[in-house]
Amino acid sequence: MANNEQERDAWLAQVSEAALEPELPIVDPHHHLWDHPGSRYMLDEIVRDTASGHRVLATVFVECLSMYRADGPEPMRPVGETEFVNGIAAQSASGQCGETRVAAGIVGFADLTLGAAVEPVLQAHIVVGQLANACAEEAATEPAEWDESKTKCPLAPARQTGSEGRIYFLGRNDRPAC
Repeated sequence: MANNEQERDAWLAQVSEAALEPELPIVDPHHHLWDHPGSRYMLDEIVRDTASGHRVLATVFVECLSMYRADGPEPMRPVGETEFVNGIAAQSASGQCGETRVAAGIVGFADLTLGAAVEPVLQAHIVVGQLANACAEEAATEPAEWDESKTKCPLAPARQTGSEGRIYFLGRNDRPAC
């Protein structure tokens, strides 16, 4: 993958396809955002990508170990990523960046091996993200290993949150970085 904007643009320019159904409304269910030295994918980049001829109305951000809090209790550090993405979602919701509502949904991380002590982390994600749904995922490549009967978290796999809908939390603390 490209490490800078020029390399990325050159890589993307290798293939160009017309949208088959340009009026079909789409929600992009999985993307990441980050800003690291030499590698950046933020609001400008995703807005450019979603304006490629398809009608992408919204996107869902999926956690990728980006912008964790630098200090504070270790279990709460992933909440920094939700704070970061919620800020980008607010920029997008202004409408100044086009029709797409970037990060209309946020998938965050919480370490379920904390057992009942994960509750403040989950609540913090909900509060800072103002989410109807939040999720911290079990490694998607290993779904057979998840056994909800063995989880230490009394909230998993689902917890009713009244009018806000359902919140699903599946998680582990040894997943690889993006």
